[in-house]
Formats: sequence, structure tokens, C-alpha cells
Amino acid sequence: MSSEELREKIIFKLSSSFNIEKNSELGELSFDFKGLFLEETSKYILSKDLIYDSFSTKETMFYKTLKKEERIIEKKKFKEYITKNLDLLKGNKKNQMSSVATFIFVGKKLSKGDEKIIQGFSYHKSFLFGLKGWFNMKLIYIDLDTKKVVTNRFGKKNIIFFRSLIIN
Repeated sequence: MSSEELREKIIFKLSSSFNIEKNSELGELSFDFKGLFLEETSKYILSKDLIYDSFSTKETMFYKTLKKEERIIEKKKFKEYITKNLDLLKGNKKNQMSSVATFIFVGKKLSKGDEKIIQGFSYHKSFLFGLKGWFNMKLIYIDLDTKKVVTNRFGKKNIIFFRSLIIN
């Protein structure tokens, strides 16, 4: 399977829930596509005009095909990149609680060292001890040669989804 076929499969699967924007950029990195999912939950009193509690959730997915010699950014630089772009990733709604950014990189054979870096990578940011929300990051690498999916701890739930797309 080529990276283009995989990209189109992922876009097709996500398009029912995510707004897809092809050829997107975030800071100095360009991505093949970006997917955005927003959900808002509210509690009302008597009518929908009287909202007494609400919160929203934002999930953003970024997909990038790595060229032959291109590698994933090193851990320290990637954390700096996330911190620099955190305002864009988190969202600016007053009631924004949970925010998740998923970075999907697709390429050829991954070295054991890079695999360990991905598996050990974590990024969590809490705003005002969680009262103003929190941000988590998933990092996923799909090796097209071996059909292997490598994720950090927070992205483990997505392994089955991506494996099913590679195998079928």
C-alpha cells in the first residue's frame, strides 16, 4: 500500500466526523491534511436559551508523509514546537476543556532508536490545575514497509484503527 492510498483511506474514514483540510500548515511544518473535530455539550434550565453549564472538546489530527531522507523531529524540538503552537492546538473557546492533537507520520522503516523515542514521548498540559481544561498529544508513526503502527502511550487506543486500514 502506498502512502497516498493510506491517506485517502484515512480521510474517507474521518470525513464523517472531522472537517478535513488538505495541504495544511501549523507553524513551520506542512502536513498532507488536517482534520478538526469539535463537540460542545450544554446543560439547560427550562429552555435552550438558559445555559447554566457547558464545555467543549477539540480534537485535531495532522497527517504527514515523510519523504525518503526525512525524519521525525527530535523529541526536544517537537516539544518546543507543540508548546509554541499550543494556543492554536488547544482552541480559544471560553468553555474549552479537553483538547487532543494527533500527529500521524507515515514513512518507511523506522529505526529502533526512533521507535523508542515515539513510545516514550508524552505531552500533557493542564490549565489552572485542570479547571480551565487540559491538552494531550498523540504521536503515531505508520511504517509502510513492515505495516507496523508505533504510538506513544496516549495514542495506543488508535492502533487497532490504523492497523485495520493498513491490512485491508
